[in-house]
Amino acid sequence: MNEELEAPVLYANQAQLHVGVYDFTLEFGRVEDGRKTPPRISPVARIQMSPQHTKVVALLLLKHVAAYEHQVGVIELPAALLADLKLSNLEHFISQVNLNE
Repeated sequence: MNEELEAPVLYANQAQLHVGVYDFTLEFGRVEDGRKTPPRISPVARIQMSPQHTKVVALLLLKHVAAYEHQVGVIELPAALLADLKLSNLEHFISQVNLNE
């Protein structure tokens, strides 16, 4: 009997990225109570990938976010958040993605 196992569907509203020499690790969590300081975060999943796989995933995410914004509208992010994550100069990349490729 050949039963296919389905991966569980999980929700995360918090993510951390760790970079090593040989792999990237994405840790996903769920903020349980954002009113507390610091907020309580429950771990959801930890995914490790090679640098090559991580780059492909990053490019696919960029392409799909650009397509989403093209159809639905720009996803607004607070300028302070982008500055805090040192991403202010990168947000314009999404608008430059060629959706016809």
